[in-house]
Amino acid sequence: MDMHFLEQFEGPSRYAGNELNAVHKNWSDKFRVALSYPDLYEVGMSSHGILILYHLLNSIDSVVAERVFAPFHDLEAWLRQHQVPLFSLESQKPLESFDLIAFSLGTELTYTNVLNMLDLARLPIRSDDRSDWPIILAGGSCAFNPEPMAAFVDVVGIGDGEDLFPEIVRSLAGSRAAGANREIALSTLARDVEGVYVPSLYRVRPALRNAPYVVAEPASSAVPRIVRKRVVEDLNDAFAPTAPIVPYREPVHDRGVIELFRGCVRGCRFCQAGISYRPTRERSLATIQKQLEQLVSNTGYEEVGLLSLSSTDYSDLPGLVDLVRAYREQHNVAISFPSLRMENFPEYLADEIKRTREGSLTFAIEAGSQRLRDVINKNITEESIFKTLRTVFGKGWHLVKFYFMFGLPTETKEDLDAMVDLVNRIYTFGRGFRRDIGINLSVNPFVPRPDTPFQWCAQDSLSAYEAKIEYLRKAFRGFGGKVHVDFGDPRTAFLEGLLSRGDRTIGNVIETAWRSGAKFDGWRESFRFDLWQEAIAKQGVDPAVFLHRSIPLDSELPWQTIDAGVSIDFLRKEHEAAQKGQLLPTCRETGCHACGIQDYLNPCPTQLLVNHTNH
Repeated sequence: MDMHFLEQFEGPSRYAGNELNAVHKNWSDKFRVALSYPDLYEVGMSSHGILILYHLLNSIDSVVAERVFAPFHDLEAWLRQHQVPLFSLESQKPLESFDLIAFSLGTELTYTNVLNMLDLARLPIRSDDRSDWPIILAGGSCAFNPEPMAAFVDVVGIGDGEDLFPEIVRSLAGSRAAGANREIALSTLARDVEGVYVPSLYRVRPALRNAPYVVAEPASSAVPRIVRKRVVEDLNDAFAPTAPIVPYREPVHDRGVIELFRGCVRGCRFCQAGISYRPTRERSLATIQKQLEQLVSNTGYEEVGLLSLSSTDYSDLPGLVDLVRAYREQHNVAISFPSLRMENFPEYLADEIKRTREGSLTFAIEAGSQRLRDVINKNITEESIFKTLRTVFGKGWHLVKFYFMFGLPTETKEDLDAMVDLVNRIYTFGRGFRRDIGINLSVNPFVPRPDTPFQWCAQDSLSAYEAKIEYLRKAFRGFGGKVHVDFGDPRTAFLEGLLSRGDRTIGNVIETAWRSGAKFDGWRESFRFDLWQEAIAKQGVDPAVFLHRSIPLDSELPWQTIDAGVSIDFLRKEHEAAQKGQLLPTCRETGCHACGIQDYLNPCPTQLLVNHTNH
């Protein structure tokens, strides 16, 4: 399709391909992989994981990797009307002609898009109904509970893709070359490659001790009882795309990316990423500088973001800031530090950021009271909050954004009042520096996630969410519009909770919602909560089973087949510590907490960072 044809659709560059650094390979005798982030092009092209796998796989001579993203409503309608199957960007070949279609599941709100894309590709949406290649794979952060999507995908990859994906491709390519059918290929893959979950090789049964859901267990001894995630041991040696595709259309994050480190030394009890990305592994300053030089040379980007869960936790932050300053002054390239923390925001970092970012800064406080911050292990004191704000306002920033949550475990009305009071004092404090101070708040419903100490906690009902929003909205009206507050949608939180904590029966709800028209559920203008309510009712699912009840600590869990790297005993201890409001300092401060990751890598890379920091 040429651009003249594509001009009839919104955002035609979404479908054009041929960007700078896109890879075009001859298909002859190649194993063919279609990589997808099941959302719009501009969202998918902001996925660093997609770019890593795209360039990594294309560096293998025997493999060709191409991209496909979810078409928006207008192109979808055209494809259906003209009976044209969904195609890849690079070669515009139909997806059914690939050997492997891999979906990156970064959010549960893309699940219906996966089904929609399979249908547009003229493939049966359920694994049981597919008798031939291609193989359908899912990975990404949502894969740690694969059960809600188990009916639709053939394979789930668990853990770091750079370590896992080449092995998956080699196994499937070998089976394909040998003429194996899909059943043999999947059995071989599950048997030979660690980090692979093949749902069809596991049967479901009722959970023990009368838990009201089903769990999966192996149908034979040929597959692992527990699937362990794959972990990249050394980030310096891990593949990184230094000549990534430069999108035509401005993506959500329009800049080059260098992954500063993976994992997090913190232990926020609500944070699934902090568990699933353990252990913390850093790139050295020498590796960062080399990648920075190559990235800018190969793309022309004028801004590069240092990707991590907490930039200020880099073990040699002064050295990193010196490197960034020298490179910026020499090449006039802005280098950004996302994911800033209030308890360790040094003045020298503020000085460097100020030279390249005049707009705003964002910090996550999460809870207004010290009591509740201790419950969630958000190790921020009021002293550190106002110490950082003194630096921020003193350096001239006049606009600051804060993230808060409501509906957290043990939350009371007094905790909500404390949030309003803290914001009031922050605003008053900022006005002491300049009169045009601006405070933006993003206040979001809490969702208890799998593989966290809060996975056993009940989630607030929709009515409870809405009552708390109304209570906070009324309280913030007292600011007279001086503080802008944006509340997250409780309906979205409800759906995220159901899809992240559900068992295999939730797949029927997903399919029913999709067949009724649900898609692009993460987009406010497309989200149809009524379709989900109807699907839940039609399938006879009681959401309270998965959401609105506390789970006993000894219960089986729908996601227990997947080992995210942290032991269940550690999570239970952290759950109990939360109920008592006990803090757990970072392992960098106190040494190893024996969280379980040592069973994967010993010595733990985070422990090596502790030693490096202390010496």
